[in-house]
Amino acid sequence: MSRANVAVTNEGPVRTIAIDRESQRNALDRATLAELEVALNEAAANPAVRVIVLRGAGDRAFCAGADLKEVLGHASIDESRMHFGGVAKVIAAMEAAPQPVISRVPGFALAGGCGLAVAADITFASESAVLGLPEISLGLLPLMVSVPILRAVGSRKVLLDLVLTGRRVKAAEALTLGLVTRVVPDASLDEEIAKLCAQLADLSPQALAMGKEAIYAANEMEAGAALKYLRESIVLVSRTEDAKEGITAFFEKRKPAWTGR
Repeated sequence: MSRANVAVTNEGPVRTIAIDRESQRNALDRATLAELEVALNEAAANPAVRVIVLRGAGDRAFCAGADLKEVLGHASIDESRMHFGGVAKVIAAMEAAPQPVISRVPGFALAGGCGLAVAADITFASESAVLGLPEISLGLLPLMVSVPILRAVGSRKVLLDLVLTGRRVKAAEALTLGLVTRVVPDASLDEEIAKLCAQLADLSPQALAMGKEAIYAANEMEAGAALKYLRESIVLVSRTEDAKEGITAFFEKRKPAWTGR
């Protein structure tokens, strides 16, 4: 599909997907959500892509959330369902991708934009970043993105505080709450993300994919079921070509040659 609102670039094994609506603070309308879903699915299906970076254009905002003009203009329940369902599809595409997905968060990540940033596997924020769920101030609620946010913070009370007050949190507090993975100086954001991308791209793609799938699945299980599931998962991982190659390379004191199988 042609893309008017999402820009895709490649640097070696790293694919960057950018919400390209800087003048609208990278707000999410239905067209942008559809383009994001397609771009994520295309990256996921490409074995040459080892890491996915999700970002917004510029440094003022990762994403300000839903395009409110479009929300106000919804003429039917079906239009509203398509819009907010698009958010769910993007979140699902990030989770389903076998590659690690890193979100780059400078400036603001608000409302649905906060949800997408947090839904990434790894969330990098600059020290000046601000996250929040301000929908309540507009008579709205951040219900679609409450799922990945609750997963991240692991606390109903934290989520309720964010949803019901609409307060914004600075990067340091976001790190404490579990909304972001790492906080780095503003000037170092791209450098630190590049370092992590290089580190991840140098690992077994099979182990990364199976590890990501296992963690997401186990997170939804009670402890006993999770242990049984993870036991079977590690059995399968141990029998992959990459695991055998990694162990052999360790004993031979050389760098592994991953096949992704």
